[in-house]
Amino acid sequence: MLDRSEPRKDLGAAAKPQVQWKPVEPPVQDAPDTYEALEKAGKKDSILGRWLHTIDDKLTTNRGPARVRSAAEEAGESPNVTADDLAIRRAKTVKPVRMVVPEGVIIEGNMTSGSETEISGRIEGNVTVEGRLYLGASALVTGNIRATSCVVEGLVEGKVECSEDLELGRTGRLNADAMAGKEMNLGGQVFGNISTGGVARLRATARLTGNIRTRRIVIDEGALFNGTCTMRTPSQRADAGGAQKQLPL
Repeated sequence: MLDRSEPRKDLGAAAKPQVQWKPVEPPVQDAPDTYEALEKAGKKDSILGRWLHTIDDKLTTNRGPARVRSAAEEAGESPNVTADDLAIRRAKTVKPVRMVVPEGVIIEGNMTSGSETEISGRIEGNVTVEGRLYLGASALVTGNIRATSCVVEGLVEGKVECSEDLELGRTGRLNADAMAGKEMNLGGQVFGNISTGGVARLRATARLTGNIRTRRIVIDEGALFNGTCTMRTPSQRADAGGAQKQLPL
């Protein structure tokens, strides 16, 4: 007869393992790299917050109304103050910055700059720059140019005078005479006479139709030159001119 008082135990089945639950730790946050995170960090009394507040104060102070010029305040009550007077006053106090005329801009009239200038637009007049002048490939100047040094990649229809160096790029073209005090480096087209007190170099891509006056000349293979070349110092030219005047009739 079976004894049903106690349930039978299954000794062959393995005991089920107990699952242990561990709390999930929040991920470690990196340094704030978004505007919201920086703004939240700035509200806290931390080094980053104080640093952000310092920068914000500097920016706010520098763009305040004190930096805005007022023609009425500068002119004062005198009715004799003209625009030229204000321009002269401002030129003495303003620090020169780089001037840029972008492509698509057309200026009708003469242009004067007291600092480095870059032109990629069209100037219908003369250009005077007290510094370095750069003419991009899209630049077009119908008047004369005077500058300390000049790099021409565009088109100039007037005379070019540089007290130091003149460089004509492969895409540049001069339709009039050009003069440079120290050095002239030509790689484009020139339809006019050139003169320099130093070295004149015609690179392989140069095309010159005109006369050359220089102390030294270097012509690379492939350059085209149609004209005459005179290589004499100013003292030699003066002596030659005096000798010609003394010749008997």
